[in-house]
Amino acid sequence: MRRSARPEPARPAPGRHGAGLLCAAWLALAPPASAADAPVAPPDAATFATQAASSDARQVAAWVIDQGDNQGLPFVIVDKAGGEVFVIDARGKLLGAAPALLGLARGDDSPPGIGDRKLATITPAERITPAGRFVAGLGDNLGGGEVLWVDYGAAISLHAVITTKPAEHRLARLATPSPSDNRISYGCINVPAAFFNTVVRPTFKASAGIVYVLPETRSIQSVFFTAPAAAAATTASAQKAASPGPGDRPSIDANRIARAGAD
Repeated sequence: MRRSARPEPARPAPGRHGAGLLCAAWLALAPPASAADAPVAPPDAATFATQAASSDARQVAAWVIDQGDNQGLPFVIVDKAGGEVFVIDARGKLLGAAPALLGLARGDDSPPGIGDRKLATITPAERITPAGRFVAGLGDNLGGGEVLWVDYGAAISLHAVITTKPAEHRLARLATPSPSDNRISYGCINVPAAFFNTVVRPTFKASAGIVYVLPETRSIQSVFFTAPAAAAATTASAQKAASPGPGDRPSIDANRIARAGAD
């Protein structure tokens, strides 16, 4: 499959939103109670136009729009198998696509408690980018750079590619035409800095959104096309557990925010 055009990397601009400011928005969002109640865009709204994309990515995008699962919010599809990220507006228009670096290990579930641990304690087999539906919003890392928090509980974010580890050749990995060398992170999703600054940040500046990370060990049907009521309950409880309010933030949150700038 032809890979997306690769923007030139640029240094991320300083962030303006603290991770704690996202919590209220996160807790209020869950999939609609039923497909019948969901806002439905025109059938041709979910389109990749001429952009190359996998069958799974296309199916999930069409399902999101048809079922209104994004609740009128912008959304991102992360195709782990293809090593790509697609940013789509609330009505299904593709805003941009870019290559992405992902967790080193193949898998769809983060190990329990992984977000509470230092990077040095995480084994290669535990370096997983989890699959699923995540309510996402912008936040800061400790260096002042902005990130898109995907799964705060597991310390997973989408951000401009990290270049502080020359031995990992992250920029070179993004530049190759094959996704076979895109697995290097501890779970975070790295994209070209220019793509983050010109597509991701403007899209999520005004509101939260949804990130759909496609599975690689399970089918998309088992991960996304479930009974809406059950999905809503699961997502709501998971986001509540993963996103404590500002007054509930333990000191370990500094570890999560530090990881967002190091992975």
